Amino acid sequence: MLDRLDLSLLLDYYGLFLTDTQLEALRLSCEEDLSLSEIAEQRGISRQGVRDAISRGEKTLVEMEAKLHLVEKDRRIQKLVVSIKRELFGAVPDSGSDPKYKKLFSLLSELSDITEGNDGI
Repeated sequence: MLDRLDLSLLLDYYGLFLTDTQLEALRLSCEEDLSLSEIAEQRGISRQGVRDAISRGEKTLVEMEAKLHLVEKDRRIQKLVVSIKRELFGAVPDSGSDPKYKKLFSLLSELSDITEGNDGI
């Protein structure tokens, strides 16, 4: 079973591939920290139905990541951006005032915004 953070991240990437019941059950369990009984009461289904929806949904999310690797690729890109920024500003003293370095830093920041979903798309 995945921890809540990993599951939440997979939901962000692949949640639209789940049924409405699976998506809502996983969202309530993962993001709202509701118990199976609380979700069952709120959704008007049995506790076992909630458990089945969560299990099937989690399985689908894991399968999607195993095939597409979007979360893994995103994490690698984020680490590379951080490493490039460190190298860029550590390579030349006072590189922060150089227009070329400022432009490179700006482009890396834009890339970070895209990978973090802050680009407005």
